[in-house]
Amino acid sequence: MNYIVLDAAVFNYYRLKKIIPLHRKTVIWIVVYKMAIMKKIGVLAIFLVLAVGCFAQADWVLGEWRTVDDKTGETKGIVEFYQDEDTGLYYGRILRVFYNGEELEDSGFENMIVIKDMKEEEGILQGGIIYEPEGKKNYYGKIYHNEDNTITLRGSLDRRGWLGRSQTWVR
Repeated sequence: MNYIVLDAAVFNYYRLKKIIPLHRKTVIWIVVYKMAIMKKIGVLAIFLVLAVGCFAQADWVLGEWRTVDDKTGETKGIVEFYQDEDTGLYYGRILRVFYNGEELEDSGFENMIVIKDMKEEEGILQGGIIYEPEGKKNYYGKIYHNEDNTITLRGSLDRRGWLGRSQTWVR
């Protein structure tokens, strides 16, 4: 009769005996069973990591942002970012418009959606459209979060972002 000394995990299962007489088929079954359990644990761990990543949100963009003119540095408007609860997509609408440092009343741009259908991928909002009200044009958009609590919007003619320009907004 062959005796096989088992590792600690299996031995604890059969802890009443110090050395357990087993047939070859039983030993193979125990090894396969342990591998199946390890595989399930590994799949569960991967699923949990992916689930946490899927539910990660771009909360850094939510709220009001001040748009700044590239040349003069003056505030041009206040845009509010929000997330649609049903789709999970991000949008931006104009709250206030400024001209020469003064707020314009009834400019016609209030509540206009200028950022549409952005989704968060790898810490970047992308896949949506940025609308420029002055030029009345739509651009493919990407929004990056910067270290200094600013965001950089990249509007481009092509999806890759090669032909376009960037603008930085502040809180």
